[in-house]
Amino acid sequence: MTAKITPPRRLRVVTWNIHSCIDHRGRYTPERTARIIRLLHPDIIALQEANLAPEPTEDRLLRAARATLPHWLFAPTHERGCIHRPGETTGFGNLILSRWPLTPEEPLELSHRQREPRQALRARVDMPDDELHFWVVHLGLGVAERREQGQRIAEALTDLPLDAPLVLAGDFNEWLPRARSLRVLHRQLTRLPARRSFPAGRPLLPLDQIWIRGPLHAHHLNAVRDPIIPRISDHLPIVADLSLG
Repeated sequence: MTAKITPPRRLRVVTWNIHSCIDHRGRYTPERTARIIRLLHPDIIALQEANLAPEPTEDRLLRAARATLPHWLFAPTHERGCIHRPGETTGFGNLILSRWPLTPEEPLELSHRQREPRQALRARVDMPDDELHFWVVHLGLGVAERREQGQRIAEALTDLPLDAPLVLAGDFNEWLPRARSLRVLHRQLTRLPARRSFPAGRPLLPLDQIWIRGPLHAHHLNAVRDPIIPRISDHLPIVADLSLG
């Protein structure tokens, strides 16, 4: 009897810094952001600079995205007011949207001294017949800050089996191919080829990145260029088609 061979599962992963859904005219337009997300057809998307309402059922971005990405996990690093949303205090941080259920894992603290608070949002994606660890980061602007954050992420990775499939995605605020600040991550993860994503209107720097570990393989990677995107965010979304298995 011939053993049944299970084909690898294909999935599309996206990372995008959405600039709090504030467009080029200073308007809060989460429905436009959600429209672009739908056009990218992600299975899982990592969003940075998400600005969500205190009551999730009232959040316009989550409402606009839930038809195709009903599962979400948000880890606000801090609360803040926004001149584009008068009278409203919002949570600000990283957000995961997924077509599959998400199981939250403990966020990883990445804050550095007097700098803006940072965290790694961590989740387990409960895919059909598979399980994927999915981490989202938005690293700091300083070299020393990123070096410390890279070290903390690397230490956290040692808690996972080497063969556990993992995606680390986000805005790394780093553009050098073998930056010393992230050298420790290169020892444990594979960074997918850099794609220029910032600034969106004339992308020069590959700030937005996707890293993988375990039985994951990349088949296609693209920074999506469309004339509408620079009107919505200052970053381009990065799309990766992967297989697991």
